[in-house]
This record gives sequence, C-alpha cells and structure tokens, in this order.
Amino acid sequence: MTPQGYLDAAGELLVRPPASMRRCWQRGSACLTRLALEQGLRDYWDRVAPSVADRVMRHQLLVLPTFAGAAAAATARTAWHGLSRAMHHHTYELAPTVAELRGWHENVTTLLTHLRSS
Repeated sequence: MTPQGYLDAAGELLVRPPASMRRCWQRGSACLTRLALEQGLRDYWDRVAPSVADRVMRHQLLVLPTFAGAAAAATARTAWHGLSRAMHHHTYELAPTVAELRGWHENVTTLLTHLRSS
C-alpha cells in the first residue's frame, strides 16, 4: 500500500469509524498514520540515500535533518513518537483524542508532500 493509501484509510477512520471498531478506532487511525510515515520515509530514503532505508526508524530520524532539514526532521520525530505512544494500549491511559489524531495526520501529510518534492 502507498503512504497516501494509509493516510486515506486513517482519515476515513477519523471521519467515519465503523461500529465494529467502537473501542479501538483511535489506535487504528494512529497505526495507519504511522505506517504512512514509515512508508513515506522508506520511499524518500530509496531515492535520496538507499543505505539509510534499511535502518531502524530511530537511525532514520537521526539523519533526517542532514537530508531534509531541521523542520522536517522535527515534524517527523514528533509525529512518529506521538503515534507510537498512541498505538500502545495501557489500561491507565486514555486513547488519543480526535484533535491529536488530526494533528498527526496533517503533519504527516505535509511532511510527505515536502519529502516527495525534495
């Protein structure tokens, strides 16, 4: 699936969560958005620095400022860490809010557009 496909599916969950996902649609949306970010970064690295594409996400995020700039790297780091945290269910934590999910979705959409154009 393409990054845009993941983003479209995540956006659909934000707008119309199915009844079957009554208690888990927020984490589903976070997971799809993170998959879009990871796939988008993989595509970016394949074009720009193929040796980085196979590295773990932490390493990719560490070298991103050198290739894409500090602002893009900060957006990627913040979104990836927030989405990762939101995906893991803990009984003492609330699910992410719609505002948080929309913010991450918008940030990832903007970031991937920037990475495709550079």
